[in-house]
Amino acid sequence: MIHQAQKISPFPESASKENQVLHLEKRKCARVPVCVPVYCTSFDSRQQSPSQNKGIVKDVSQTGLRIEAGSDLRSEKLKLAFVDANKAVVEIMGKVVFSQKTPAGMYKIGVQLQGNKPDIIQFVAKLVRFYHYTKKIH
Repeated sequence: MIHQAQKISPFPESASKENQVLHLEKRKCARVPVCVPVYCTSFDSRQQSPSQNKGIVKDVSQTGLRIEAGSDLRSEKLKLAFVDANKAVVEIMGKVVFSQKTPAGMYKIGVQLQGNKPDIIQFVAKLVRFYHYTKKIH
């Protein structure tokens, strides 16, 4: 006779379920790890450019990305730009959805990509291609 395996846990059933709920993935799309330098230009409500920043895109998906930067972005709306392998500037608009200071003093910044779907997909594809191209060179 074959019996089902039981999960043995030192926690009561309710605590185990709570832990599972806390670690659920909230993202709509899977993230791809990359490491690409990017320029961030923040815009205020009057569409003026109050600050520019540099960061590194650490991961990207079809809807957003995560940047690690030395300073916080001062506004919710920003333009992201990087130079691809063909020396062309690739740009897209984004919306900051979270910003969190790390113990190391850096900022993790979550950005939701803005624009029409083909433009977003093209930006993401060029970002991932550039990462893989530069990875092969080094």
